[in-house]
Amino acid sequence: MKNRRKYLYSDTDRHGNRRWYFKPPGWTRKTRMAQAEGTAAFHTEYETLLEKWRSGDVPEDRKKVAKDSVEMMLRQYQASAAFAALAPSTREQRSNFYIRFCRKHGAIGRDDLTPADLAKVRDAFGDRRFAARNFVKAMRRAYAWASSPEVGLATGNPAAQVSLPSGQTDGHTRWSLDHVLKFKNFYPKGHRARIALAILLFTVQRISDVRVMGRAQVRDGFIKVKHYKTGNEIEIPLLSILRDELGDRYKEMIWWQSELGRPYSIKSASMRFSDFAKDAGLPSGYTAHGLRKCVPTILAEMGMSEDVIMSVLGDKSADAARVYIQDANRKALAARGLRAAETELAKIWNKKSGKLS
Repeated sequence: MKNRRKYLYSDTDRHGNRRWYFKPPGWTRKTRMAQAEGTAAFHTEYETLLEKWRSGDVPEDRKKVAKDSVEMMLRQYQASAAFAALAPSTREQRSNFYIRFCRKHGAIGRDDLTPADLAKVRDAFGDRRFAARNFVKAMRRAYAWASSPEVGLATGNPAAQVSLPSGQTDGHTRWSLDHVLKFKNFYPKGHRARIALAILLFTVQRISDVRVMGRAQVRDGFIKVKHYKTGNEIEIPLLSILRDELGDRYKEMIWWQSELGRPYSIKSASMRFSDFAKDAGLPSGYTAHGLRKCVPTILAEMGMSEDVIMSVLGDKSADAARVYIQDANRKALAARGLRAAETELAKIWNKKSGKLS
C-alpha cells in the first residue's frame, strides 16, 4: 500500500503472505481484513470499518458507545485533522490517556463531565505531576476542538477550569564535564556506549533522534535531523571530533546499534544509555536528557545568544535557551557579588584583634 491508512496494521504469516488488520483506539481486538490488498473491495471494507468505529459501533465483545458520551467525542477528535496535525509522540501519548480515561469514565455524557470529575482523575496521578499535567492538557485540547463553533459537539470545556499541577522542577540531572570524562574513559573507543555518548554530546539532540542517526542523514558535512518529538527539521554540522570517534562505523546506516545490530527503540535506547552510565560509575539519575543540558550550559557561560542556543537545540521557542542563559548569568552575578563581599568580609576575618576603624 503506497498511502498508509489510519489504524491499519500488517504482519506476515509463515508462508510469506501479508495480512492486514484494522484496530482503532478503543477497540481491544483487531479485525482481520478479508479483501485483497490494493483492490477496490479492500478500500470499501476499510471505509466501512472506519465508519463503524466513528459511529460508536464496536466488535461484539464490547458494548456500543453512546453518541453523546465522552468516549465518542474523544474518538471523533482522534479521527480529526486537528489531532492528525499533532506530533506523532503527542498523538500516541494523548491516545493512551484517552483509552485509560474511557475505561472508567467514557460512558459519561460529554456535557455532563465536570471540572470536579477531571480534577479527581488528575489527583489520582499522585506525585506523577507531569503525567497529571499532560492528562489535563490532553482533555483541554479535545474539549477545545469539540466546543469550537465549526465542530459544535460540546457546549463547553470543563478541562479549561481544571488547574495544572506545578511544572517547577530541576528536571533531569545536568552532567558536568567530569561526568562526561568518567563515562568516556570507562569504555574503549568503538564501544557502543562510547559511540552513544559521542553522538549525544556532539550533536546535542534527543535520544529519540540520535538512535536513528547514520550515514544516510549526512549531506555536505551536515546531519539532517527531523525531530521525532516536534517534527522540526534542522541541519547540524558533523563535527570532526564526532567523525573521528565514529571511525569505520561512520559508513553504517545507523551509527548506534544494539547488540543485535539493529536500531534501539526510544524506550530501550533511553534505558540502555542509563545502564551504560550506571556501569561507568555515575550516580543514579544521570540520563541522556541530562547529558543534553551539558553543551547549552557551556554555550551560555561563553556568552552565546538565545538564537545560537535555540539553533543548537533545534527549538523554535526561546524558553529553553533563556533558562541556560539565566543560569549562566546568575552564576556570573553570584561570583561578582561574593568576590565583592569577600573584600569586606576579609577585613573582619583577617583582623587579629581590636575593632574595625
